[in-house]
Amino acid sequence: MQGLNFENSFKLYRELWRQAEQYEIIVDFPLHLDIELSGICNLNCEFCFQNNLIKKPLGFMNFDLFKKIIDEGALKGLCSVKLQVRGESFLHPNIFDAIKYAKKNRVLDLQITTNATMLNETFNSKIINSGLDGIIFSVDKQHKNSYNNKIATANNYSSIEKLVKKFLEVREKLRSKKPWVRLQTSIEETDIASINKNKEYIKTKFPQTDLIVINRIQNYKDDEDTYPELQKNYRLLPCNFLMQRIAIFWNGDVTTCCMDYNNRLKLGNINKQSIQEIWLSEKMQKARELHFEGNRFKMPICKHCHACTESISEKIDVDTTPRNFADLKDEYERKPDANKYQ
Repeated sequence: MQGLNFENSFKLYRELWRQAEQYEIIVDFPLHLDIELSGICNLNCEFCFQNNLIKKPLGFMNFDLFKKIIDEGALKGLCSVKLQVRGESFLHPNIFDAIKYAKKNRVLDLQITTNATMLNETFNSKIINSGLDGIIFSVDKQHKNSYNNKIATANNYSSIEKLVKKFLEVREKLRSKKPWVRLQTSIEETDIASINKNKEYIKTKFPQTDLIVINRIQNYKDDEDTYPELQKNYRLLPCNFLMQRIAIFWNGDVTTCCMDYNNRLKLGNINKQSIQEIWLSEKMQKARELHFEGNRFKMPICKHCHACTESISEKIDVDTTPRNFADLKDEYERKPDANKYQ
């Protein structure tokens, strides 16, 4: 992206993203990195892989290690980063330094996923003014008991909704279009009526949100399908994650994505190898070939994973809403006032 202005760099990034998604190209360096600033979470939700982690306790990523990741990416064409894999990144003491460092080094698309428990008036303004491009909140009613039992009574599930709503109101008050906000929830049955009902609820509750995504509740037990009867109800497609991104845990271990939350694939560690070496490794290439040839069921994690699947059941739908606000191309898909603020 060297020599291009932001607009042209971003267009090229999204074009490369789409080509990689279709297995048309293999880029020399991942377009996107999921970086685990914190392996620690302040909740203990029933429907979460935190309950099935083998190696605990986890920790915070050393800030020098984070800078090493970004520095290599800046030289090799890194476009996008999500500052989260398994834990709550806003617990990290250097979270805002990390955001600043990534944006300073021309990360075009910087996102974070959070459970919203850390939000308050001061945090809201800092996040909105930090340079962060996108923020993803999970508003899952099935986690209600986890919220109510784990954290202070003042921050029970209904209060979490209020915190998210307040964040959106502050963003509007500050007349900022960033970060764009994606709200997602998980439900037991994903027929079209249930998906639409839940989308309508979220849209009514949080009118300023930019994206709404409805997922199915996942099973996070090792060697079990993440969705019920996965191979009966869904067609497993080649996973685009292998062509676009990798995940780096807090201690430098590298794997394909967050679904390998116990690091069973063991691609390497960036304290010993470069990101590019791992990305272009024989192990990664073998995984890509298996997926491209329709043999992802031969991989221990991928054969049970719901990502990059399509429904083959009349009773089940998959929400195909884009996960990135940049991919809402058509004006009618956008919020009417999405570009109101300059």
